[in-house]
Amino acid sequence: MKKAGTGLLVMFLLTALCTSGCVSENDIYTDVKGARLRAYQQWQSQRNAEQRSEAFVKGDLSLEDAFKLTLKYNKSLQAAVEEKEAARGTELASGAAILPSVTASADYTRLDKVSSFSVGGMKIQAGDVDNYSVDLTVVQPIYQGGAIPARLKLGKLAKLLADQSVNLAMQDVTFELARSYYDVVLSQHLYAISDDAVRSSRANLESVRQKRKAGVASDFDVLRAEVDRSNFEADLIKSRNAVSLSKVRLLKVMGVSQDSDVRLSDELVYVPVKAELEEAVAIASQNRPELMQRELDIMTLQENLRISRSTWLPSVSGIYVNRWAKPDPHNSSAIDWGHAWNAGVSAQLDLFTGFAREGQIVTDKARLRQAQIGLVDTQENVMLELRQALFSIADADEFVQSQKLNLDRAAEGLRLAEVGYKEGINTQVEVLDAQAALTKARSLYYEAIYSHTIARLSLQRAKGILAGEDLKNDPQP
Repeated sequence: MKKAGTGLLVMFLLTALCTSGCVSENDIYTDVKGARLRAYQQWQSQRNAEQRSEAFVKGDLSLEDAFKLTLKYNKSLQAAVEEKEAARGTELASGAAILPSVTASADYTRLDKVSSFSVGGMKIQAGDVDNYSVDLTVVQPIYQGGAIPARLKLGKLAKLLADQSVNLAMQDVTFELARSYYDVVLSQHLYAISDDAVRSSRANLESVRQKRKAGVASDFDVLRAEVDRSNFEADLIKSRNAVSLSKVRLLKVMGVSQDSDVRLSDELVYVPVKAELEEAVAIASQNRPELMQRELDIMTLQENLRISRSTWLPSVSGIYVNRWAKPDPHNSSAIDWGHAWNAGVSAQLDLFTGFAREGQIVTDKARLRQAQIGLVDTQENVMLELRQALFSIADADEFVQSQKLNLDRAAEGLRLAEVGYKEGINTQVEVLDAQAALTKARSLYYEAIYSHTIARLSLQRAKGILAGEDLKNDPQP
């Protein structure tokens, strides 16, 4: 027996070794590659489905049109709107706190034996072997220690919170859209400036080479012109890449196809803004979605605390029960169907859950204090954003004015350098420096207008009133 058992053990081990050796490393590697190929094919199919579902836009695109497309296709806004639908469900569910609960039940019982008795030689059966009953019970909540109105109010608060979530998402998306749009506009201007600088530097280099052949320019002048051309060409490449990246971000914010072919029709325009801190704070205190959300959070937690405290009070309900039964519920000796009803008032009070109830009250109080502290913190953040926006407006306004004057000076400086070079007063290096200064001044001027535009939109956002109308960048006198 021992030899037979040993032989079986050896056969089992050999079989296990042979089985484990059947799978080679190449087989495992092939399985892994197959899994990765299937994952890639799945990604391709999802990508193609997304591309087919995306909107394709072509032609001129104003900021107002971009805003309309964003309202329709932006994924963040779509998700925020779904939050409103979820809140509507919460509000509907809260109505159950005041509505009666109606339940119906049916019962059938088969007895193996029914008691009977004889009267005057007649056998009388008490009941029936087949027993049926149908009950309809209605329970109407009357008083739950204040929990009923609290639950109804929570449903309305959920709806208001969802509205503020949509408002906040609208503010964020509107600002992001405007910034992305003007990023593209600024990038296109910087690209055009770089392109002008490259053409000018190439023409200047050719002119210097001709003068070098005529003996009126040195090798240093040619070398310097070549260096300037290379620098401007490098800036052109960076500017072209910036245009492509900014346009990709804009299309992403809009939620349309990345293959869209659009030409932005709006321009960067300087719009003077006059704003005071006191007025901005007054507007923000009434319109910032974050502040509204914090206030609604506090009200929600107050109602939750009210519900927790209501568990210390009795719960009173009205009860009505209607029964149809066979045998008759009023006369068990009658085999026919009968009807009976009863009504009353029920009061319930939990006596042995004090620790759990008090623990929930302590938790709700702590959550309420957290929300109150959060409101103060949010108010401070809003004040900080308002001050930053006002400082940015003032700095950007000064930046625009200085660069506007600087642009005029740079243009005049280039004109004088070119005239002086023709008359032999200025050198080629001085002309190149003047050209570079003008290119820089043009870039800074557009960047100044861009900074002022974004600062203006940031102020509207900090006030909580950024909307589609603010995207109309109409110049003022």
